[in-house]
Amino acid sequence: MQETSAADKFYRVIDGKADGPTYKGYRRYHASCSHCHGPDGVGSTFASSLIDRPRDIEEFRRVVRNGQSSSGTSVMKGFADDPNFALYIDDIYAYLQARAEGALGRGRPKRLEP
Repeated sequence: MQETSAADKFYRVIDGKADGPTYKGYRRYHASCSHCHGPDGVGSTFASSLIDRPRDIEEFRRVVRNGQSSSGTSVMKGFADDPNFALYIDDIYAYLQARAEGALGRGRPKRLEP
């Protein structure tokens, strides 16, 4: 049995199966984030990859909550007031961290049984 988990990891993956928060992060990501950032966090012509150069959790939270601008132009709106995001930022981060570190491949992960 291969387990990926440590204090600095937000995810827990065992034998390719994701824990509940990481699985929820996958679902939330694909419900809204993938439209711009591409399937599985790989990026698109519209928005950058979220797995090639992952941000630390504090920066990720800040950008998702407050949005991001470049040269005074809004690049991404903030989602602090959106109940579909605000409560799940760490779950989305867990999913993207697992993808970035190779613990999860592309596509819908299997879920660890509770």
